[in-house]
Amino acid sequence: MAGRTHALARSRRVEGPSPDPCPVVSRASRQCQLVTAILARSGGAASGGWIGDGEGAEQAEGTSIGPRTFVIYGIIMEAIEDEAPDEMVDKAGQTLIVPEVGMAFKSEDQAYEMYNTYAGKVGFSVRKSHTKRRVDGSISQKYIVCSNQGYRESESSQDTKRAGCNARIHRETESSQDAKRTGCNARIQFSVNREGIWRVQKVVLDHNHDFASPNKSHKLRSQRRVIEADKRLISQIREAGMKPAQVYEFMKEFYGGADKMPFPRMGCNNEIGWQRKKYLEPNDAQTLLEYLKNKQIEDPTFFYAIQVDEVDGQIANFFWADSQSIMDYACFGDVVSFDTTFQTDKLEMPFAPLIGTNHHMQIIIFGAALIFNESVESFVWLFETFLTAMSGKHPSTIFTDQDATMAGAIAYVFRNTSHRLCLWQICLNAAKHLGHVIQKHSEKFVHDFKKCVYEDRSETLFIKMWHDLVTEYNLEDNQWMADLYNLRKKWAAVYNDSFTADMTLTHRSEGMKNVFKKKFRRKLSFSEFLVEYEKVSASLRENELDADFNSCRKNPVIYIPNLPLLKTAAESYTRRVYSEFEEEFKQQFSFSCKLLQADGSNLTYMVMHMQSVHGATVVFNKENMTITCSCRKYESIGILCMHALKVFNANDVFILPSQYILNRWTKYAKRGFYIEKEGTETEDLKMRAARISRKVASISLKCSLSKDLLDYLEKAINKLDLEADNSLSKIEEKSNEGPSV
Repeated sequence: MAGRTHALARSRRVEGPSPDPCPVVSRASRQCQLVTAILARSGGAASGGWIGDGEGAEQAEGTSIGPRTFVIYGIIMEAIEDEAPDEMVDKAGQTLIVPEVGMAFKSEDQAYEMYNTYAGKVGFSVRKSHTKRRVDGSISQKYIVCSNQGYRESESSQDTKRAGCNARIHRETESSQDAKRTGCNARIQFSVNREGIWRVQKVVLDHNHDFASPNKSHKLRSQRRVIEADKRLISQIREAGMKPAQVYEFMKEFYGGADKMPFPRMGCNNEIGWQRKKYLEPNDAQTLLEYLKNKQIEDPTFFYAIQVDEVDGQIANFFWADSQSIMDYACFGDVVSFDTTFQTDKLEMPFAPLIGTNHHMQIIIFGAALIFNESVESFVWLFETFLTAMSGKHPSTIFTDQDATMAGAIAYVFRNTSHRLCLWQICLNAAKHLGHVIQKHSEKFVHDFKKCVYEDRSETLFIKMWHDLVTEYNLEDNQWMADLYNLRKKWAAVYNDSFTADMTLTHRSEGMKNVFKKKFRRKLSFSEFLVEYEKVSASLRENELDADFNSCRKNPVIYIPNLPLLKTAAESYTRRVYSEFEEEFKQQFSFSCKLLQADGSNLTYMVMHMQSVHGATVVFNKENMTITCSCRKYESIGILCMHALKVFNANDVFILPSQYILNRWTKYAKRGFYIEKEGTETEDLKMRAARISRKVASISLKCSLSKDLLDYLEKAINKLDLEADNSLSKIEEKSNEGPSV
């Protein structure tokens, strides 16, 4: 077999002080050496080089000459695939550290890193081999060898003899079954003293096989590593919601193609799997407790409480709310939705968020609970704890599902609060109990059912519509419908006598449920659940910030630009609420308005849709500009209804009375409320590192138009890398120093 040799250029030492007899070599404490390597498919010859010394010496660009510095100037000859075997191409500027006897390292990792980096540049793979230990078990000697060292078990002893090597047979360590070892003797031998210093004792640089070409060196086994920066990036894109199968494709694009990838698909998948394992803590209760304590350290106004079972002393329930949630409740705590139908983890423990709606009609979180024991006592404890966190403020309305235990606790704690049933939950239950009707009549029954549920003009009309519904679909004997009718005052719109902030609409309730169900659709461990909860909370708050910005910076397009009533509404309401108000304003033009009675300044009107014989009764006082409607939309939602706006129009009222602009729907609903946090003026190290990383990426893109700029940038980064290693080494040495006596 033709030999393959890696030869160093001849060199001589630059004048200067003699080297330290026991140097600890690291990237930060030595100059990189330029080396000449012959990468031909057959035959090898050493290539000469030289170094200069003194002021008259010629110097390679980008290198420095000084005391205790080796400088080797040369080129790497690289075989180009698909060309004649003896064709060579010069590739200048390749820099690597060549192993030499006497080099010393602080740890096994540093020693391995040096040799593996060298191997990657030259084009071979390495693996750890023999280890010799002292009597006390500490390592005294270690070999790191070329991966082609020795022979496989599958290779016959005759093949071994023909190769002229008596090396013992090693077990297979490469992933490829058909890969052949060649009995290569290239290796590096370390001796390790009792202080843990790894010193190069022997080096063999000659190989008896071809090297991998540069465009394939990243596929070598020892080069397929996921570095810390890649791990961080993989973690971040996984946290952003990217599926595992998509992560590797993203990384390929990030690095510019599969041939540029520093690790294989399996390495990427292994890293994702390892990150998942981080969440598998055995003690879930302790994990949550530590989470809550850490949150309170970060946020001094963070509130949490734990209920302990009096019988067995075990933790029963958790509740927590951060400062943002407490402030949001102070602003928008008039309506609360409470739901325990979310299953969070492998223990199937209910997660119960307390949810509301902000001035953009978006979902906000007032607090969260984990319920171990769904008893009346547990719910009473939870609701009382919630009131404690919120300074005793009771909501006007609370929405829940049809749970008798929960209803009893609400009646006991929230005595001044209207308890309403969630219409979205009722519609879901209707699909379960009336599936045969829905299947037979498809969308018609659903339409008629919802029309009846949302009927708000009069109780008489609601009762008539309900009986018509039951009769038309032969549901007179259906027990579920009978039970639902008995509870009608808790869910029917016509019986609503409290503020609901439009949370009665099923699509809003469904949106609230989906926010969590999308995140908690799979079985989560405790820690994974906490991470997902944080992400949901952060996402909702980011949505609010976006809506705040758009409402303050962008004016909506007004339906009738010169109408003062709409202009006032557009200037006052958030964009989302103005859209709802304008829709009500437009709807009035499909209604007729008939005066029924005039009693002094009080005018009573019947407002009806042109295609209906039923309408809403509106009473308007011309003196104090007060108006009420039988549909009670303003009392329930806080926005004037189409019926009231029709009466305003009939009486030439073109300015929106200020008493009908509810502050909780305006752009400035949170004015006067703020969160006082400590330490928010300065960014932490993680935030600063992320900002600098973004800046470096931006600079890299700027330089991508010029090879010279990229070369300059890379040299600067390499220099900073060395300086960082040096500084970290000094910090580590200082931390390891014992106290002075």
